[in-house]
Amino acid sequence: MTASGKRYNVKRMLFISMILFLEAVIIYLLIILINYILTERIKQVENDTKIDKMIVEDMKYFPIPLKYQSEVTFDDTFGAYRNNGGHEGCDIMDVSNSEGRIPVISSTDGVITNIGWLYLGGYRIGITADSGIYYYYAHMSSYASGLKAGDMITAGQLIGFMGSTGEGNEGTSGRFPVHLHFGIYTAIKDGNEKAVNSYPYLKRIYLN
Repeated sequence: MTASGKRYNVKRMLFISMILFLEAVIIYLLIILINYILTERIKQVENDTKIDKMIVEDMKYFPIPLKYQSEVTFDDTFGAYRNNGGHEGCDIMDVSNSEGRIPVISSTDGVITNIGWLYLGGYRIGITADSGIYYYYAHMSSYASGLKAGDMITAGQLIGFMGSTGEGNEGTSGRFPVHLHFGIYTAIKDGNEKAVNSYPYLKRIYLN
């Protein structure tokens, strides 16, 4: 074999070795990535299972008293399009569309961490359970007498009445049908909140 032929073979072997090395590196990195994805997925499933258990334990009552539950309807509209973004709760509709007629009760024990007017939510109450999960009641026509931030709330306690307030300055009402927007939020690492679909939990305790 000539000297040029030997040099060609050496270069060819080096090229093949480099390709094999790069393939090995890529396979190794893919294995690491797959393991990471699987680990994170397992963590997410475990976290979701933990949150699900906490919500089930928190929610002792449907937010409308049993006496009135046959007079409301609700569907799974979580994530549905809204002008201000995806829907983050479940709307419980008053079939008679009568402002201030149907009482709203707390589904959980907890403490009032938010109360007052929101531009979109109208008269709302936010109750944080001992689990740390936040339960949000919006569009009420009025509150139960004397409620204020920091008050301890018992599951089943009257907190207000169903209305149509919101989407405007304080006092705005009637821009949509009478209903209760019920939302559930969990805190995440950066301090923000993540909405959880409240429909399955409402359905579980409806007419109970």
